[in-house]
Amino acid sequence: MVFSLKNETAQTRRRLLLLCLLVFAASCIVSLAYGDRLLLGSYAKMNDDDVKYAQTADRLLETGVLSYNTGEAPSTFIMPLFPLLLAGAKWIAGEAGGVILLRLLQGAFQAFGVYLMFVLARRVFGSGRTAMTAAVLLAVYLPDYFVSGSILTESGFRLCLMLSVCWLFKGLDKPGVLNWALFAVFWTALCYFKPHAALLPLVPGLFWLARRYAFDKMLGYTAVILGVFALLMSPWWIRNYEAFGRFIPFTEAVGSPMILGSTAFGQVPDGFYDKYPEYGGDVMSGSDDSMAQAAGRMVAYGFMHEPFKYAAFYTAGKFGGLYGIAYWERPIMGLTWAPYFPIHAAYVLLGLYGIWLAYRKKWSGASVPLAVLAYFTLIYVPFIAIPRYGYPNLFLFALFAAPALLALHDRYRARRAALRGEGTAVRSDL
Repeated sequence: MVFSLKNETAQTRRRLLLLCLLVFAASCIVSLAYGDRLLLGSYAKMNDDDVKYAQTADRLLETGVLSYNTGEAPSTFIMPLFPLLLAGAKWIAGEAGGVILLRLLQGAFQAFGVYLMFVLARRVFGSGRTAMTAAVLLAVYLPDYFVSGSILTESGFRLCLMLSVCWLFKGLDKPGVLNWALFAVFWTALCYFKPHAALLPLVPGLFWLARRYAFDKMLGYTAVILGVFALLMSPWWIRNYEAFGRFIPFTEAVGSPMILGSTAFGQVPDGFYDKYPEYGGDVMSGSDDSMAQAAGRMVAYGFMHEPFKYAAFYTAGKFGGLYGIAYWERPIMGLTWAPYFPIHAAYVLLGLYGIWLAYRKKWSGASVPLAVLAYFTLIYVPFIAIPRYGYPNLFLFALFAAPALLALHDRYRARRAALRGEGTAVRSDL
């Protein structure tokens, strides 16, 4: 994995720089023009994640306590990195200016992501043409401009995910303590955004086994990754122990997402409440542990009594929930996800076609992003799968859409050339 562009032509470097600058400028224009019209909730009602994040940042600055929907009491409902980022922006630029600063920073994340897409695609496919196509596909994906203007974790999480994939390549290409330590840094940052990234080191572990690394090397690299992780996570663990008197590695908020992810197509299985009357017709009540237990019971009951429905839900249903529509909740230039659906669907379908091409042509570099995509798809199987959670993975579909689009374009040109050749031959025969 090489980040340098020195071997690229001057024209390629200029085009990539221009593309990144255009993405940053467009992100800033959208953020400044639409401002709080991109909010999902209301500051007066505090009724959605974005305004609650803003409230959390304010209380963090005022009291030094990380709370979320718990008044002034400390909370473990969310991970702390995004509220800290927002609080830092507000500390620098003030209440209103801090939100603007965050949105501009997220615009920079989006622009830097275009550069990362170029170097990732170049590493995976070994082609500058494919790399530039992938960068353009990411640059023109319109939901990115909604996300960069939102007060949500997705923009920062996606950037850290892209960097994690880059350093996963670095570690596999040039195994060594430094590269695996840097992979651990970005993996830990992912966990500080969202805890479902916690098992990501299983991916490099599978590659170590596939490449038959010596046991002592695997043990050493594992120690490096987990050591860096423990060092960086220790402030969060210490805070949780001091506030709650017990070890809490991430959050205590899995019950509700598991319940929502266990109701097949939004429906509790028929007869479930008859078998479990203790829930009183409402599985969403109770403690986090009791909701997690209820989710497990619902899945077991559903597969036993409605096996085909639950099999469809846990395959096509979960995939469609994550990737079926674009994550785009507020209009921009009169557009929402509905009219954009055909373009979004083209990204996903071309990405799937590109994955098939990677398998058919045996592109060895494709195995790393494929493994990461598989991980971040399968990890949501026990939980609710919605477009917001699938959004950070869409760059991987764009990555594989690039060679697919070029293959279709080249095939079209070849057919046109063949037809022109046949026409010439016929005219000459006449």
